[in-house]
Amino acid sequence: MKLAMPVSLSSILSRRRARRQLNRYADFTLMWKLSPMKKSFFSRFFATLESKHQVEIIYCGRTSEFLLMTSERMVIPEEGCTLEQLLNRLRLRHESWAYELDDRYVICEINRKHAMPTDDIEVGAEIAIFSRKSIFEP
Repeated sequence: MKLAMPVSLSSILSRRRARRQLNRYADFTLMWKLSPMKKSFFSRFFATLESKHQVEIIYCGRTSEFLLMTSERMVIPEEGCTLEQLLNRLRLRHESWAYELDDRYVICEINRKHAMPTDDIEVGAEIAIFSRKSIFEP
Protein backbone atom coordinates (compact mmCIF):
# COMPACT_ATOMS: atom_id res chain seq x y z
CA MET A 1 0.00 0.00 0.00
CA LYS A 2 1.33 3.36 -1.09
CA LEU A 3 0.77 6.44 1.00
CA ALA A 4 0.16 9.82 -0.58
CA MET A 5 2.96 12.27 -0.15
CA PRO A 6 2.16 15.34 1.85
CA VAL A 7 1.57 18.36 -0.36
CA SER A 8 2.24 21.87 0.80
CA LEU A 9 -0.31 24.64 0.46
CA SER A 10 2.10 26.80 -1.53
CA SER A 11 2.48 24.14 -4.23
CA ILE A 12 -1.31 23.85 -4.58
CA LEU A 13 -1.66 27.62 -4.89
CA SER A 14 1.16 27.87 -7.43
CA ARG A 15 -0.51 25.17 -9.57
CA ARG A 16 -3.82 27.09 -9.44
CA ARG A 17 -2.08 30.34 -10.43
CA ALA A 18 -0.36 28.62 -13.33
CA ARG A 19 -3.64 27.09 -14.48
CA ARG A 20 -5.40 30.51 -14.32
CA GLN A 21 -2.63 32.18 -16.30
CA LEU A 22 -2.76 29.44 -18.91
CA ASN A 23 -6.56 29.84 -19.20
CA ARG A 24 -6.21 33.62 -19.58
CA TYR A 25 -3.58 33.17 -22.26
CA ALA A 26 -5.76 30.64 -24.10
CA ASP A 27 -8.81 32.92 -23.90
CA PHE A 28 -6.82 35.90 -25.19
CA THR A 29 -5.27 33.87 -28.03
CA LEU A 30 -8.62 32.45 -29.06
CA MET A 31 -10.25 35.90 -28.95
CA TRP A 32 -7.40 37.40 -31.00
CA LYS A 33 -7.67 34.70 -33.68
CA LEU A 34 -11.47 34.92 -33.86
CA SER A 35 -11.68 38.73 -33.90
CA PRO A 36 -11.92 39.07 -37.73
CA MET A 37 -14.61 36.39 -37.81
CA LYS A 38 -16.35 37.93 -34.80
CA LYS A 39 -16.69 41.29 -36.56
CA SER A 40 -18.32 39.82 -39.65
CA PHE A 41 -20.52 37.45 -37.64
CA PHE A 42 -21.92 40.08 -35.27
CA SER A 43 -22.27 42.73 -37.96
CA ARG A 44 -25.04 40.64 -39.51
CA PHE A 45 -27.17 41.01 -36.41
CA PHE A 46 -26.26 44.54 -35.37
CA ALA A 47 -25.98 46.24 -38.74
CA THR A 48 -27.53 49.64 -39.10
CA LEU A 49 -30.83 50.26 -40.81
CA GLU A 50 -29.00 52.01 -43.67
CA SER A 51 -26.87 48.99 -44.52
CA LYS A 52 -29.94 46.76 -44.69
CA HIS A 53 -32.12 49.27 -46.63
CA GLN A 54 -34.68 49.30 -43.83
CA VAL A 55 -36.91 51.84 -42.18
CA GLU A 56 -38.35 51.77 -38.67
CA ILE A 57 -42.14 52.01 -38.57
CA ILE A 58 -43.78 53.02 -35.28
CA TYR A 59 -47.53 52.65 -34.82
CA CYS A 60 -49.10 55.07 -32.33
CA GLY A 61 -52.49 55.43 -30.63
CA ARG A 62 -55.47 53.78 -32.25
CA THR A 63 -53.33 52.33 -35.04
CA SER A 64 -51.19 50.49 -32.52
CA GLU A 65 -54.25 49.20 -30.64
CA PHE A 66 -56.09 48.12 -33.78
CA LEU A 67 -53.15 46.42 -35.54
CA LEU A 68 -51.76 44.94 -32.29
CA MET A 69 -48.26 46.19 -33.13
CA THR A 70 -46.10 48.95 -31.76
CA SER A 71 -43.23 48.93 -34.22
CA GLU A 72 -41.52 46.99 -36.97
CA ARG A 73 -38.73 47.23 -39.49
CA MET A 74 -39.42 47.05 -43.19
CA VAL A 75 -37.07 46.68 -46.13
CA ILE A 76 -37.54 49.32 -48.81
CA PRO A 77 -36.22 49.25 -52.38
CA GLU A 78 -32.70 50.58 -52.93
CA GLU A 79 -33.96 53.24 -55.32
CA GLY A 80 -36.23 54.52 -52.54
CA CYS A 81 -39.97 54.92 -52.31
CA THR A 82 -42.62 57.40 -51.29
CA LEU A 83 -44.75 57.29 -48.18
CA GLU A 84 -47.79 56.38 -50.29
CA GLN A 85 -45.99 53.35 -51.74
CA LEU A 86 -45.02 52.19 -48.25
CA LEU A 87 -48.59 52.58 -46.98
CA ASN A 88 -49.89 50.63 -49.99
CA ARG A 89 -47.51 47.78 -49.15
CA LEU A 90 -48.87 47.76 -45.60
CA ARG A 91 -52.49 47.85 -46.81
CA LEU A 92 -51.92 44.70 -48.88
CA ARG A 93 -51.33 42.65 -45.72
CA HIS A 94 -54.99 42.27 -44.78
CA GLU A 95 -58.28 44.09 -45.19
CA SER A 96 -58.11 45.26 -41.57
CA TRP A 97 -54.81 46.96 -42.36
CA ALA A 98 -56.39 48.61 -45.40
CA TYR A 99 -59.28 49.84 -43.24
CA GLU A 100 -57.06 51.24 -40.50
CA LEU A 101 -54.52 52.83 -42.87
CA ASP A 102 -57.18 54.54 -44.98
CA ASP A 103 -55.98 57.86 -46.45
CA ARG A 104 -58.84 59.75 -44.80
CA TYR A 105 -57.69 58.85 -41.29
CA VAL A 106 -53.94 58.29 -41.37
CA ILE A 107 -51.35 60.86 -40.25
CA CYS A 108 -47.66 60.16 -40.82
CA GLU A 109 -44.35 61.60 -39.73
CA ILE A 110 -40.92 60.94 -41.19
CA ASN A 111 -38.07 61.53 -38.75
CA ARG A 112 -40.45 63.44 -36.43
CA LYS A 113 -41.62 65.85 -39.13
CA HIS A 114 -45.12 65.85 -40.60
CA ALA A 115 -45.11 64.11 -43.98
CA MET A 116 -47.31 64.12 -47.06
CA PRO A 117 -47.98 60.90 -49.04
CA THR A 118 -45.77 62.14 -51.88
CA ASP A 119 -42.70 62.62 -49.64
CA ASP A 120 -39.71 60.39 -50.33
CA ILE A 121 -38.48 58.03 -47.64
CA GLU A 122 -34.77 57.79 -47.02
CA VAL A 123 -33.12 54.56 -45.94
CA GLY A 124 -32.86 54.40 -42.16
CA ALA A 125 -35.77 56.79 -41.59
CA GLU A 126 -38.15 56.54 -38.65
CA ILE A 127 -41.80 56.61 -39.72
CA ALA A 128 -44.58 57.21 -37.20
CA ILE A 129 -48.15 56.34 -38.17
CA PHE A 130 -51.13 57.84 -36.30
CA SER A 131 -54.87 57.75 -36.84
CA ARG A 132 -57.25 60.71 -36.77
CA LYS A 133 -59.96 58.43 -35.43
CA SER A 134 -60.49 58.03 -31.73
CA ILE A 135 -59.88 54.70 -30.03
CA PHE A 136 -63.58 54.67 -29.14
CA GLU A 137 -64.82 54.98 -32.75
CA PRO A 138 -65.61 51.75 -34.62
